[in-house]
Amino acid sequence: MKIKYLFFDFDGTVSDAKRLTEDCLISVLDDYGFDFRRRTIKKVIGSKMPEIFKQLGVGLLLLKKVRRKFWGKMVSGAKSGKIKLCVSVKPLKELKKKGHKLVVITNAHSRFTKTSLKVLGIKNLFSKIYGAEKFSTKDELLEKLFEKFHISPHEAVYIGDRFSDIKYAREAGCYAVAIHNKCSWSSKEDIMKEKPDFIVKDFHGLKGVLRKLE
Repeated sequence: MKIKYLFFDFDGTVSDAKRLTEDCLISVLDDYGFDFRRRTIKKVIGSKMPEIFKQLGVGLLLLKKVRRKFWGKMVSGAKSGKIKLCVSVKPLKELKKKGHKLVVITNAHSRFTKTSLKVLGIKNLFSKIYGAEKFSTKDELLEKLFEKFHISPHEAVYIGDRFSDIKYAREAGCYAVAIHNKCSWSSKEDIMKEKPDFIVKDFHGLKGVLRKLE
């Protein structure tokens, strides 16, 4: 069966924004009187922001202000060039030319993701962007998109760098491809616990996966 849609996580998969995320989170929390060490921040980043702030003890009264300020700092950081590509996206451009639809599903806010795409020079690479404000969980969104795009789960692949990405792909019923390299936010050990269908180090490896599936 031909793979029609390729769904991607963004930060840690396409873009390397880990350091920027840590810096912005530490900065905004410091602005509101919180004091966290970087190792504490590293343990919680990668989830949706409400979950992160809950784990860090940020109350509901502050949540909206903190989130707004955080994403403002993230967008400013992206505009100033504090992000980069994790790996070459040339294979993705080739896959797009072959007819695959490329879609982003990310825990980051759409405003930050769209800014990042523009800064990285790949704003036209993906046909759709779904930021964290658009869904509750990635597996629920994937299931809705399968219906919207009139495809079966076996015509789709989800590619991500975190163990949770593999878990969501499994729950949605599509193929789960883990990408692991220096940008990844989860260790290889944690990723493998979720039993991905494939694990690659870059998007050249993704092309090989698609050849096997098709």
